[in-house]
Amino acid sequence: MAKNADAGLKFLQADFDRCFEQARHYDSQSVDIFKFLATFFTVIAGGGIGLFEFAVEKHVDLTLAIVAGFLIALCFGLGLFGLVVRNRVYFVGCMRYLNEQRRLFLDMKPLGFRNQSGMYTDAAYPRYFNWLSSQSFLMYAIAALNAALLSLVLALLGQGGFLAAGLLLLAAQVAGAVLYLRAQERRTGR
Repeated sequence: MAKNADAGLKFLQADFDRCFEQARHYDSQSVDIFKFLATFFTVIAGGGIGLFEFAVEKHVDLTLAIVAGFLIALCFGLGLFGLVVRNRVYFVGCMRYLNEQRRLFLDMKPLGFRNQSGMYTDAAYPRYFNWLSSQSFLMYAIAALNAALLSLVLALLGQGGFLAAGLLLLAAQVAGAVLYLRAQERRTGR
């Protein structure tokens, strides 16, 4: 029996360490995605401005080429937005598991340790959606970049209501993410 307990403790310790590394990976991956996308959109915008100046100088209409490039970038941005939202699900799963393991250990009050600092031990937290989490702010920023790009595309095409369309896309992305993340709370049988 003691052999099984030792093996179990070794497993939980190794699992805790690896799971914590994975949670950090998901968190940093979201930041990296945002940095990449912000840089990518800056390059795309610079290229669009360069093409526009070239078109004016040479008296050619490159509007459709610029719009096509922006639409491809927008599709890419929407995909990365989805990836950041999905990363939140993976991150929360890891953190909840870590909290569950921490509670198991701290309930034994090893060496009289009482967790006075209140380190997280509730396996129901963090919530999948938290308005104020750093990952949510990254989602908002990516959604805003995507919305700005859509507004720019519509403005280049001379469409009225381009600001309203951008705001609608912003709201749709955030609402979709919130609904998806909240639905994860109700999922069973993970």
